[in-house]
Amino acid sequence: MARIIKKYGERRTEFLNTAQELFFTKGYEQTAVETIIKKMRLSKGTFYYYFKSKEDLLDALIERMTEKILEEVRKIVDREDLDAIAKLNRAYAVTRSVKLENIELLKVLLKVLYDDKNLLFRYKIYRNSIEILAPEFSKIIRQGIKEEVFDTDFPDEAAKLIFEMAYIFSERIPKLLLGNDKNLDEAEKKFRVYENAIERIIGAEEGTVKIVNRNVLKDFSEKIKN
Repeated sequence: MARIIKKYGERRTEFLNTAQELFFTKGYEQTAVETIIKKMRLSKGTFYYYFKSKEDLLDALIERMTEKILEEVRKIVDREDLDAIAKLNRAYAVTRSVKLENIELLKVLLKVLYDDKNLLFRYKIYRNSIEILAPEFSKIIRQGIKEEVFDTDFPDEAAKLIFEMAYIFSERIPKLLLGNDKNLDEAEKKFRVYENAIERIIGAEEGTVKIVNRNVLKDFSEKIKN
């Protein structure tokens, strides 16, 4: 029987899809590298040709989701029929949509990244997302400056600061989304604070930035819990 040889990208995608399925069904901690290669009927050497570790594989899954977000955000940034405010709010909306599409991966991340022992790994993930997404948000801010709806002398730094704040802000939000209605009230309040902070950083009028509303938070909360 002839041996099937797959291209690098095809095999790597197969690893990602298999690992994602196992992380969802068995849990990240309960899924060993041996479990992944056994399901794929491959050798351990083949796994380590593509990934340094199980953590590296999880990192790749997150990067794949982030690249999808980048793809959708770029479509918005490149549109000539939208003003900067519309682009900014749509960029947040499409980010939310992609995350909802990957809700099972988010469930895995909540269990893994918010374990104190994975603090450095979590920070690395956020640093990577900043490098990938901040330049696109900077373009939106620059457009807003030209349209005189944003007022800042530092669009690139402002974009990065928005994501830096998101990292700090995210420390509390996941736990609140897993709680009751009172917790959702607190989460909604924190989002209002975050929106207001973004407006101050980019020099926009109050009420300009709209990231989420109560219904969106409730939807996220229900999907994460189920």
